[in-house]
Amino acid sequence: MKITQGKINELLSEPGCEHNHHKHGQKKNKSCHQQAQPGAAQGGCAFDGASIALVPITDAAHLVHGPIACSGNSWGGRGSLSSGSHLYKMGFTTDLSENDIIFGGEKKLYKAILEVQQRYQPAAVFVYSTCVTALIGDDLDPVCEAAAKKTGIPVIPVNSPGFIGSKNLGNRVGGEALLEYVIGSAEPEYTTPLDINLIGEYNIAGELWGVLPLFEKLGIRVLAKITGNAKYKEVQYAHRAKLNVMICSKALINVARKMEERYGIPYIEESFYGVDDMNRCLRNIAAKLGDQGLQERVEQLIAQETAALDIALAIYRDRLKGKRVVLYTGGVKSWSIISAAKDLGMEVVATSSKKSTEEDKARIRDLLGKDGIVMEKGNAQELLRVIAQTKADMLIAGGRNQYTALKARIPFLDINQERHHPYAGYVGMVEMARELDEALYSPVWGQVRKSALWQEGVGEQRSRGAEEQRGKTVVQNSHKSVAVNPLKQSQPLGAALAFLGLKGVMPLFHGSQGCTAFAKVMLVRHFREAIPLSTTAMTEVTTILGGEDNIEQAILTLVEKSKPEIIGLLTTGLTETRGDDMEGILRSIRKRHPELYDLPIIFASTPDFQGALQDGFATAVESIVKEIPQPGETRLDQINILVSSAFTPGDIQEIKEIVSAFGLETIVVPDHSTSLDGHLDDSYSAVTGGGTTLAELRQMGSSVFTLALGESMRRAAESLQTQFGIPYEVFPQLTGLDAVDNFLQGLVDISGNAVPEKYRHQRRQLQDAMLDTHFYFGRKRVSLALEPDLLWSIASFLASMGAEIHAAVTTTKSPLLEKLPVEKVTIGDLEDFERLAVGSDLDIANSHGKAISRRLQTSFYRLGFPIFDRLGNGQRCTVGYRGTTQLLFDIGNLFLEAEEEKAKH
Repeated sequence: MKITQGKINELLSEPGCEHNHHKHGQKKNKSCHQQAQPGAAQGGCAFDGASIALVPITDAAHLVHGPIACSGNSWGGRGSLSSGSHLYKMGFTTDLSENDIIFGGEKKLYKAILEVQQRYQPAAVFVYSTCVTALIGDDLDPVCEAAAKKTGIPVIPVNSPGFIGSKNLGNRVGGEALLEYVIGSAEPEYTTPLDINLIGEYNIAGELWGVLPLFEKLGIRVLAKITGNAKYKEVQYAHRAKLNVMICSKALINVARKMEERYGIPYIEESFYGVDDMNRCLRNIAAKLGDQGLQERVEQLIAQETAALDIALAIYRDRLKGKRVVLYTGGVKSWSIISAAKDLGMEVVATSSKKSTEEDKARIRDLLGKDGIVMEKGNAQELLRVIAQTKADMLIAGGRNQYTALKARIPFLDINQERHHPYAGYVGMVEMARELDEALYSPVWGQVRKSALWQEGVGEQRSRGAEEQRGKTVVQNSHKSVAVNPLKQSQPLGAALAFLGLKGVMPLFHGSQGCTAFAKVMLVRHFREAIPLSTTAMTEVTTILGGEDNIEQAILTLVEKSKPEIIGLLTTGLTETRGDDMEGILRSIRKRHPELYDLPIIFASTPDFQGALQDGFATAVESIVKEIPQPGETRLDQINILVSSAFTPGDIQEIKEIVSAFGLETIVVPDHSTSLDGHLDDSYSAVTGGGTTLAELRQMGSSVFTLALGESMRRAAESLQTQFGIPYEVFPQLTGLDAVDNFLQGLVDISGNAVPEKYRHQRRQLQDAMLDTHFYFGRKRVSLALEPDLLWSIASFLASMGAEIHAAVTTTKSPLLEKLPVEKVTIGDLEDFERLAVGSDLDIANSHGKAISRRLQTSFYRLGFPIFDRLGNGQRCTVGYRGTTQLLFDIGNLFLEAEEEKAKH
């Protein structure tokens, strides 16, 4: 299916949308045409929407054709669950390189499809185009057709480059793929008069499992679920249903309408949220199917379920009655959750109309009443204003707003696709009530809102080489056409992370808005913080004509609305492929706008078809130290510290405390210890509230020495030496006794001061811990999948404790790889890691490695990025004597637990 401008206009002008019933005037297409605003847009793109709609088909493989950013930043993040195959949870991507961009990726795509089919035997393969592959002209349709003939299974092209539009448009693009290639391509074994399809239900957090038993009790058969917990075959014979039930009316309305045109299947729009809506849904289905007996059974079931529900909800209704709620979500949830809240006696004082049809908006107004506030658009600042104005007790919204609420000390409930609790059906109402009660009555709120009491009135000579000499490690690349379950993240994400360590910064992605949305989700999930990111929101037209106007508009919008002290401008695969002259564009913009002369705009070239997160991070730091520092008189007590992506905010805080104990002033770049460490601020800021200040950055040229922490910081340190003559030293790691000894001796050399007694004592504590734990580390086989700097640090530390590095997988090249204490290291993905890690006692990787560890029945320790299933990533510390001691205990306890379990069996 080709995506032409005509097809896009058709999808945006969907007749099934109520607002398009107006033939003339401004109401026409009002909801569908949601143009991304440069400098403000952060919503998902068309690729994101197509993925959301199709990935829940559980026994299909979903192959992303493009560089790493689209797949690497998003795979495994969907909240839809499966009762059968989990193939849909595996991330497949062609992971295009620079050569592929130049010579075309069609051959690699063809090979990737064949490889996926041969190794995983999926029921079908969905192939998604992305911004870059659309831009270079790769034609999915003939490749998929040829691969289908070769493999004998359906291969469905989904032409969904992010720049063509919003996530909602992408939903419909996915629906069009189903209509053209899937629905109607097979027949069911039999049909019944009570066959229905559910459309737009994705089984988020397993919600279908609270609803399907109701249909079974009534004798209704759900013929096809489109697409939550669906198998490919059932979607094929969806055309034989007697009724389509739309659950999210805007997402796949084109599927329901066209199935009515082609197959004569009527459709209704319903909600599974709230007692009244669930009752209405069952009654409407029965009425539409026209079965008198079914209607009687529905009334009996409703009576039984509501009676049981009244008993279960009684305690919660007493505690929730009168609580005031602000709701910020979109589409059908904007009114259906209001209904559910009212069932519990709560008062919704404000809600959004984002992604809502005119019919949705009418229902919202009726449910809210005359005093309720309807927000057309909302950002974090607006949400906090409305919460304060309405004196709301809590916010119900999507996960991206969670930390905005918590920073404002407001209880929060996640209602969107990242949630982990099912709220649909009658059983879902009990779960929702339980979660609301827990959020509102947690004792933490009394503590975080309470004023402080005082406010009641209102060595030895070290080796400069650091690492010991070892035999040369073999570095090998994984030679596959398809990357399976990617380990690496993209360069733009790494650069954004680096920029977030500067105070008052706004990272600006030059590319499709989906690039920013994916990165934001990843960073929010890892740090559990409100993350400021922005985008130039490239569209199909601006991709062709050039992005200068979008960059200019984005910068001016940010200056007006966010007032950043620094803008970190970084490129993506789309704009790097196009070849925008970024430095020339910036000169031109500054010439037209002299008022921007004093605003630092730091540019970093970060194509996502090269390198990985660590490379993008290092590139951003190098750009920072080239652009901002100024010459000055040398200060003998001031040093620069450059920290790589291997260090957490907690690590940086520990490093700063160690250095300051030697009487030295530090300028840390980037300083996440005050921007992403997890702390409550008294006021909301659209940009980073902490980090290295602009004044500090300018003073770097006056420092007496530079400490480069992590091999990837070497080039940035060399840049400072070239510009200002500042000597430097690289410390590849700060974890482990020898490494910390070496670092402290370096501080002695620079400051002339002795090691404080505090750290002498911590060293003795670490030595004691090493004695206590070495029994559990000895001869243990450990497999690691980490970025190079972090891989070096942890592998060297484990080896010093007597552990064996069983396997090592990393993301990108580094001089350190050839010195690792392992025979060979693979630059590859998590599939490579799973194959190599067989036989290990412990696996160390980011959160995506947990499933591998479970399959291999191996202990698992989370490290790196992203970690989305554990708390405290902002304050975690594994450096210095104290951090090393804690790391010893954490891993030692895992070994101890494994031994106890082994003994029990």
